[in-house]
Amino acid sequence: MSMSGITDEVLSIALELGAEYADVRVERRELVSLRMSNRVLESVSVGERFGLGVRVLVNGAFGFFTANKADKDALKLGIERAVKMARSSAAVRREKVALAPVKTVTDDVKGDFKVNPVAVDLEEYMELLIAGHDAAKESSKVLSNVTTMAEGVLLEKIIATSEGTKIRIVEPRVSYRVYTVASSEGRMAAIMDAKGLIKGFEAFKAFKIEELASDAAQRAEKMLDARPTPGGRFTVIIDGALTGVFIHEALGHAAEGDHVLAGESVLEGKLGEVVGSEHVTVYDDSTLEEGWGSAKYDDEGVPTRKRLLIDRGVLKGYILNRESAHKLGLEPNGGARAESYAHPPIVRMSNTYIQPGDWSFEEMLEDIKKGVYLKGSRGGQVDPAKGTFQFNAQEAFLIESGEITRPLRDVSLMGHVLETLKNIDAVGKDFTLRIGTCGKANQGVPAGVGGPHVRIVNALVGGAV
Repeated sequence: MSMSGITDEVLSIALELGAEYADVRVERRELVSLRMSNRVLESVSVGERFGLGVRVLVNGAFGFFTANKADKDALKLGIERAVKMARSSAAVRREKVALAPVKTVTDDVKGDFKVNPVAVDLEEYMELLIAGHDAAKESSKVLSNVTTMAEGVLLEKIIATSEGTKIRIVEPRVSYRVYTVASSEGRMAAIMDAKGLIKGFEAFKAFKIEELASDAAQRAEKMLDARPTPGGRFTVIIDGALTGVFIHEALGHAAEGDHVLAGESVLEGKLGEVVGSEHVTVYDDSTLEEGWGSAKYDDEGVPTRKRLLIDRGVLKGYILNRESAHKLGLEPNGGARAESYAHPPIVRMSNTYIQPGDWSFEEMLEDIKKGVYLKGSRGGQVDPAKGTFQFNAQEAFLIESGEITRPLRDVSLMGHVLETLKNIDAVGKDFTLRIGTCGKANQGVPAGVGGPHVRIVNALVGGAV
């Protein structure tokens, strides 16, 4: 059967077996992935993955079935089990699942690409890895390791629902990552950087790989001179990369409708309330042309949009799938995403960022007597229910009398998200959008994070002793 024929067959079986609603996603994903460390090729992955995921709604509860074959008898058996699963769940659920209404859609979406990223000779990918490695090594003599990674994906997907929606999507995706480690006299410093676009192989030219790798190498070398700093309260400037991670992790997850409904969000019940300073406007935007988390439709077949979460400090919205939209009495906004056919769609962010303001970086710096400039993120921890967070900066520098002076090591930003948002007193006019992978409920999906430089007063900074 064709992929379109599979969706028709699955929906017909589901309705015959008693589902009041059903949806199906059929996917074929082709992948090329290479990793090189110190000019030695460490791994090459080339392959194809096919499968389908089916949801059935019965008596107000969902059942889910996934398979990597399209045999009719096996499909019927799997859907029967999903229907039984839903009935069993419905018998013990206190609250029944219902879906907010949406218009049905028929569409054929083909991504913007000239060269299929999985139809390129591996030697061309190798050249990209070598180019990044050599550029990094030429830029610094103290590098102990340079790891470069390149990946190309082509996804074909059909989303269909028993209500009549049927969408075919062909989506390319390419990414490049470089990881540099500098070492000297027992000290080490590491910098990672990455680029990605939902385009074909031709997009690697736009990444300017040599510049990316060279910059990472020089930054790693510079951080070898970093000194410890005591923790405390400072005026802090964070760059667009860290702004993006902060707003994604500390605010974005709290704005997801399922967290709100589960009582696991510090933003629960706060629509229309002031949650940040007047300088803060936040979007989760699936429509950005170069956004790593962008898509025309979500995995329920609902058109996505530019979602306004905070408008000049006031909480205006949540990220929603059809189920959470119904329960909250709001309109669905295309916020359901799944890692693959093997996972059910759940509420997820796409590209989350703070809207640029009108401050220059120099204006932010000039009246800081003593502060800290933080760049990038090495990860951290967040509790969406309590609103607490802690992020480790990839780079940090002391600010003295309006000037950036010496580098600092092992610096982190921590606090409460609502207090921190209210302490933002300046937002830059620049804008950076980075690629990332967002994890939730054992699923990882591509996400864009970003924003401008942001200044935070009375920020809690932790440092090495």
